[in-house]
Amino acid sequence: KHIDEPLTKDFTDGQTHFDILKCMIFVLAEVLPAKCPLIPCLRALLQFRMMTGLRAMTESRLTATDGFIKRYEKCCQKVSESYDKNFAFPKQHFLVHALDDVRAKGVLRNATTRTGEGVHQEVAQHYMQTNSREAEAQIAHRDEEQEAVARTRMVVDDFLKVMRNEGMVSDDDAGLHQEAQQFRDGVGRRIPRSKISPGSPANDWILGSALRSGDSRSYEDLHARDDPLFRDFDPRLRDFLLQVIQVSVLRDSFQLKNFQIEIFRCLYISYQSRDDWKAGEDILRCNANWYRRGPRYDCLLFNSADASLACARLRSLIRCKLPSGRIVDVAMVNSMRRSTWRSRNHWDGSVVFDEDKGLAFLLIDHVIRGALLAPVNPPPASKPRLHFLVDVVDGDMFLRCLNADTHVCY
Repeated sequence: KHIDEPLTKDFTDGQTHFDILKCMIFVLAEVLPAKCPLIPCLRALLQFRMMTGLRAMTESRLTATDGFIKRYEKCCQKVSESYDKNFAFPKQHFLVHALDDVRAKGVLRNATTRTGEGVHQEVAQHYMQTNSREAEAQIAHRDEEQEAVARTRMVVDDFLKVMRNEGMVSDDDAGLHQEAQQFRDGVGRRIPRSKISPGSPANDWILGSALRSGDSRSYEDLHARDDPLFRDFDPRLRDFLLQVIQVSVLRDSFQLKNFQIEIFRCLYISYQSRDDWKAGEDILRCNANWYRRGPRYDCLLFNSADASLACARLRSLIRCKLPSGRIVDVAMVNSMRRSTWRSRNHWDGSVVFDEDKGLAFLLIDHVIRGALLAPVNPPPASKPRLHFLVDVVDGDMFLRCLNADTHVCY
């Protein structure tokens, strides 16, 4: 969730506070003084909150949570010594009985009140307009009236935008909405505007928002003049495909033949969540002008034999139809290497990546899910492309990062 100016908000619910907590250490790491005890304390609290917010709990996860509680208590002691902070408040007592509550009642998501907190302010405003007698019916009636007014206002505004030629939805935007709805509904797992059919309808991914089709040489001619990253696109793609399909006997003939490619700007990827072992979905974009808001190039997590955690920035999606008729889906990415650079406020579980300027190719079959990386701000002068891996996006990502180097819990 993107939150602008969080310190100036008049009202926020519990989920918004939790979202702010998730981003806080990545923002403050290079702002606070070196070795500030607040960063380890916030990190330990966040680890505890992530574990208690999982959808399924096992004994090994409870053991890991107990370790986070003990670490958080030590960090609180250091904060108290440094800033004379008093942690004697009611919510802090939750640490004492959290694990017992899980064992007795199940996962704590079933007892959370954050789901409905967002409507409290609106209901309170409606209640202030009642006579405090039989308020439920009056609140419901006022809510219906406001919903009707808001819907009417929205229809009128959309009509005025169309009349001013401001609200015309482009084919690309309409296609994005259609493909997203198609993916969520699980019906018709194909992209109608795709000119090259997918290799298999059973793939864990779908390519959406088709941009253009043609041969690889013409695509290089189109982009190389404006973007130096696309220079030698055709020979590099051919070399990569030769390594993938492993047909060295056909190398000479393959290098001479043109083959058709189609460029996409959206990837729908399915994966099995480590949180509750159910299916999860991510939608990744690689668009130079996403909804006319500027460039958007999402990051992804992929399988690698060289690293337990491997990330890259998605730059383009390519479907290749080889002369043999075989379909190969390829992602063009900016690779990221694990960096040994340490923040002046290093915390437990901190992972830093250094983004390469050059482009590389990756089989989409190796993509696991999307990833979120936050740029180091301010960046060091010698390494301006450093990024923190945000491992607290959800329970699945947290468990993947927690168990990446050493297995902690199932």
